[in-house]
Amino acid sequence: MERAEGAGTVLVVHDTTHVEFSGDAERDGLGVTTNGRQGFIGHFSLVLEAGSEAMPLGVPQMETYTRTGEKWASAKKTRTRVRDDPTRESLRWWRAVEAFEADRESRFEAIHVMDAEADFFELLSQMSASGARFIVRAGQMDRKVTTECEATKLREFVLGLPPMFQRTVELSARRYIGKRQPATTKKRHPARSARKAKLSVAAGTLTVNRTRYAKCGDDVELNVLRIWEPKPPRGAPAVEWVLLTTESISKRADVERIVDWYRQRWVIEEFFKALKTGCSLEVRQLESYSALVKVTAVLAPIAYRLLLLRGMERRRPQQPPTAFFSQLEIDLMLADDSTRGATPPQTLTDAMRLLGRMGGHLKNNGPPGWLTLSRGYQFLQALVHGAEIASRDFSRGRSDQC
Repeated sequence: MERAEGAGTVLVVHDTTHVEFSGDAERDGLGVTTNGRQGFIGHFSLVLEAGSEAMPLGVPQMETYTRTGEKWASAKKTRTRVRDDPTRESLRWWRAVEAFEADRESRFEAIHVMDAEADFFELLSQMSASGARFIVRAGQMDRKVTTECEATKLREFVLGLPPMFQRTVELSARRYIGKRQPATTKKRHPARSARKAKLSVAAGTLTVNRTRYAKCGDDVELNVLRIWEPKPPRGAPAVEWVLLTTESISKRADVERIVDWYRQRWVIEEFFKALKTGCSLEVRQLESYSALVKVTAVLAPIAYRLLLLRGMERRRPQQPPTAFFSQLEIDLMLADDSTRGATPPQTLTDAMRLLGRMGGHLKNNGPPGWLTLSRGYQFLQALVHGAEIASRDFSRGRSDQC
C-alpha cells in the first residue's frame, strides 16, 4: 500500500485461479476443481502501477475456498436459492474490492480491473454505489440495457456503435497443448498464435438495468467500449472485447487509456505462473488444505518479487542490477560455485542470468524460466540469511574454555 501511495494511480487486478494437486491420496480438507482434481480455488488481487510499464507493486489480499462438487448441482435448480446464499462464490469479488478500498482510505487513485467472470449486476451496482472506479469485461451480452430511453440488449447496442479510431496491438500466443482445460474455457478463449492485430475502437454510454434476480441496487449508468478486429487473418479467431467502465470517454486519449489499462490484466496470469510454476505450489507435499493455504500465503510475495524482477528485466534490461538487488546479494551471486568465473553484473539482465545459473539454468536453453529463477532466488535468500547470521557477534555471554 505504501508503494501504491507512491505511484499515485494504480490498477487493482482481480482474478481467480485453480490450484490442483495430482495423486490418488486424499489430502485433508481439499475439494474438487473444475477439472475434477483435488485442489482449492484462490482469488487474488494484484496491484500494478497505472503506467505504460505496469510495474507490479504487490499482492494486497487473497482468499481461498474449496468446492465439494455437490452445492452447485443442488442449487442450480432454483435461482432464488443461489441468490439468497450468503456463501456463494460470486461475493468474493466484492469482498476483495471492499477490503482494498477500506485500506486505501483515499490516499491514492485506484481502478479495479476484472475479466468477464465479474460481470454481474450486483457487483457492478455495489462498486458504482461505493464510488469505486472499475473496468470490467462484459460477459453477459444479452443483458437488458437502456440508451436514451430506448430499451435494447447490450450486444445490439455495441454492434451499432461507430468506430472512433483504429490501433495496432501485439497479441500474445494462447496454447492449450498438454493442459487440461474445460471446454467452456477453450470456447471463451480459443487458442491463437502471437500476432499484431489492427483493432477498431468504439465507445458509448448506457444504463445497465437491474435484473429480477438482484437483491439490491438501482440501475447503473456506465460507459461502454467495444474493441474488435474487423479483418482477422484467415482461420484465426477475431479479437473482441466489450468493456464496462466508470472511466470518462469524452476524449480519444481517455478511451485509449481504458484500453491500455485493461490490456494490463494479463499480468496477473503471469503472477499465477510465478506462483504455481516458479514457486512450485502445485507440487508441494503437504497433506492438508490448512497447511497448503499457509504455504500459499508465504509464497505469494515471493511470486510477486519474481514477477517484478522478470518484468523489469524485459522492460528495462540495461538498468543497473543494484536497482533490484542489494550489494550483498550481488556479492553472494558471484561467490557461489554455480557462477564460478562470472564477471560482476553490469545490468539487470546480467544479474538475472546469474540468478538463473544458481537455480540450475543452462545458458544454451534461452532465458531462465520461472522454475530456475525461483530456485535461484530461494537459494540466494538462504545465502543472504546465512551471511547475516555469520556477521552477528556471538561472543557475548560466552566464557573462555580450555
